[in-house]
Amino acid sequence: MSKPDLDVSARLEAHALLDRLTVDGATFSREDAKRLIALIPVTPRRRFSFTGLFQGRGPGLRGRAAGVGDVEIDGKDREKRVSWNAPRSYRIGGYVVVHTPSQVVIDLLWIATREDLSGQSCQLLYDSETGEPRAMEISVQRTLMLLFIRLAYISYVPWKTPDTRTVDHPR
Repeated sequence: MSKPDLDVSARLEAHALLDRLTVDGATFSREDAKRLIALIPVTPRRRFSFTGLFQGRGPGLRGRAAGVGDVEIDGKDREKRVSWNAPRSYRIGGYVVVHTPSQVVIDLLWIATREDLSGQSCQLLYDSETGEPRAMEISVQRTLMLLFIRLAYISYVPWKTPDTRTVDHPR
């Protein structure tokens, strides 16, 4: 069984919708949200899943170079991404989108390049029975220190509400 994918025209339309939905402001277009919800295929929600990023530095070199003296070369940065039982994601322009029932998570493609992940991800929440958008929430990074290990995680806080105007009744 092959996984559903988006054709080029659907990706272009979704990219335009994502750009409009994620622009700064207190509200978002209800019609744009409904169209995005209909456009991106829904992936079943997983009870348990994990996605992580492990970062480290490889071994470096230290020695003496003729005519130069003591030299030290830092090791190359290494990065390992792992995921287990993660829902299907779609790369659309500069976004990575995951659509599970009642939720569309929108990440910026370059999210892993930032130290602070606050504001780099948002989610569109909607009623799964009616498809009616309820709100958008934005990511806030929090950290937890356990001895020498720093665990960073994101949670979502309220950001935007759907606008009240419709196509038939603009303000």
